[in-house]
Amino acid sequence: MKNHPQAFRVGLFVVSGLALMVMAIALVLGGQVFTPQDRVMMRFAGSVYGLQVGAPVVFRGVNIGRVVSVGLARDSHAAVVIPVMAALNQEAVSTLSGQGGAGAQALQALVAQGLSAKLSTQSLLTGLLYVDLDLRPGLAAPAPVAGGLIDIPTLPTTIQALQSQIEGIDLNAALQDLAAIAAATRQFVTDPQLKSTVANLAQLSADVRTLTQQLQSQVTPLSAAAQNTLSETQRAAQALGRAAERFAQTAQRVDAAVANDSPTLQAVQRAATELATTATSLRSTVGDNAELVHNLDRAAQDVARAARDLSQLTRLLERQPDVLLRGRAPQP
Repeated sequence: MKNHPQAFRVGLFVVSGLALMVMAIALVLGGQVFTPQDRVMMRFAGSVYGLQVGAPVVFRGVNIGRVVSVGLARDSHAAVVIPVMAALNQEAVSTLSGQGGAGAQALQALVAQGLSAKLSTQSLLTGLLYVDLDLRPGLAAPAPVAGGLIDIPTLPTTIQALQSQIEGIDLNAALQDLAAIAAATRQFVTDPQLKSTVANLAQLSADVRTLTQQLQSQVTPLSAAAQNTLSETQRAAQALGRAAERFAQTAQRVDAAVANDSPTLQAVQRAATELATTATSLRSTVGDNAELVHNLDRAAQDVARAARDLSQLTRLLERQPDVLLRGRAPQP
């Protein structure tokens, strides 16, 4: 009877420890122990040093799973690969697929949209890695199934990609090219023509500087002349504007003067009518049948006869000067 309280305390301690352990595991795993999960396979060709079982699987910063196992295998080309199995949150996978499905269907849809995995560093101090998932449309392809698991395509890390590029460089050829470039540079620098070219460039620079100074000295007078010309142009434009205004006023006055109801136009019309009447009267007076014309003709004939008689008298006096004293001799 005395051992029952002690056994009870021991059993209570064990149960409490197990409960704390379960809570700790659930806390560490983010509650993923009790959620539905989908298993996937990722095959990395490079080193996965720093990737441990239980490492997080992250999609754009959101933890959606964990690494279950890390192993060794060979692919169909007999190359060594590192198969990494991970457990993903089924609800998160279904949400990412956007099709409302679950399991293999949702994973295949994501791989077809470009889902791929890449290792990234959790901390530079510890060197621990995690699996970084993201949608990269350039890698979209049908999802292969191996051993009943969806195989997610993988990408090399940035360091691995840089390392593979460096390994592909032919260092001997690069060194030879550098040596050739150095020799060509040395020959170019020691070439006498280069020194002459540098001297010519210096002289050209001095000439350009002198030309610039001359242009600067000419800019001020040219600017002043341009300003004077502009002022004269402005004054001429103002005078032309005033003349245009006066011309417009004159045109307005002319329009007013020659208007149909203006006194000036009416006076001109009356003068024209009177002038036409006078011309008609004068035409009737000096016409061929006018009395004044007949009188003028008779007067002209009388004058002509008197002129002939006077001419005969003159010739008679020339022949007979005494005819005025004795009279004209009788005709035989």
